[in-house]
Amino acid sequence: MSMMPVEPIFALALLATPLPIVQIDSQEPISCLSADETRDAVAEGRVMQPAQASRHARHAAPGEVVRIRLCRQGEEYVYVVTTLKRDGRVARVTLEGQSGKVATIR
Repeated sequence: MSMMPVEPIFALALLATPLPIVQIDSQEPISCLSADETRDAVAEGRVMQPAQASRHARHAAPGEVVRIRLCRQGEEYVYVVTTLKRDGRVARVTLEGQSGKVATIR
């Protein structure tokens, strides 16, 4: 009976692990910005471009982006991206506004 060494199994487990999900305190209310406020935040470098956020969201929840909004959650900026999957289901991805790290997928 041959057993695989521990290292390759551990390496495979690391490869299978999804990208880390950053916890954003979900108790904080989310308030979304207007188009002008969003443009200002992007121009001032406080958040990434919406197109970049869209790519991050599609990577996390593949599908067509149907809506993207920049919002404030407490002191943090977050992008709330709605994607429509091929099977017709909708996913809502919340990303950190500056880094694009996935906070939640619903």
